[in-house]
Amino acid sequence: MSQDKIVGVDILLEFLEVSFNHILYFRNLYPKEIFRKKKIYSTVVYISEHPELNEYLKHVLNAIRELVKEDEHSVKAVNLVIYNIKKQPIEKFTFDIVKLQANNTEEDPYYLKTEEALRTICLKLSMCESYLKPVPDDATFSVEIQTYEAAHVGLSENPNCEDFPWIINEEVPEMPDTNLLPLKTIKTDCMNLQMYVIESEQNKRTN
Repeated sequence: MSQDKIVGVDILLEFLEVSFNHILYFRNLYPKEIFRKKKIYSTVVYISEHPELNEYLKHVLNAIRELVKEDEHSVKAVNLVIYNIKKQPIEKFTFDIVKLQANNTEEDPYYLKTEEALRTICLKLSMCESYLKPVPDDATFSVEIQTYEAAHVGLSENPNCEDFPWIINEEVPEMPDTNLLPLKTIKTDCMNLQMYVIESEQNKRTN
């Protein structure tokens, strides 16, 4: 993997970590007290200080890194899915990864355009309460990686991931009565990525 590719992957992983934390904070999945303020992309973000949550996110990000290291096209999308108490999905934040590294990086050598795009997403996530209905107090979440079967086999045999086994989600629960809200399309020299959220109003009404 070229140095430019490595930089692109590092930026993606940092962005995913920030976004995961931002979503969990603003969707009230955890108490506000476990988060601390941090400035990144020239804006304020909220980062967890909860050891178990941080360990989970670390393993997720490590798996993404290992997949991309083997094949930069192996990760098609990453989903942060929020569930109600019946384990029905009520929201899905999707990071649809089209491409990790475009050409002509000299056009934006300091990744300023990428930073601006990532800042915009953080700001939109911080306002998600204005365009999404509240999630129930007993909501939970998980992170899904959309990849190929061969890539999953490679991941399961990767010694760097043996402490955190991934399972194939063969029966993805349906999300009835959904609304799709596009958040941002990033198309810079560093990455080509689409982010959107799908909300199931019906599952949110299920008690």
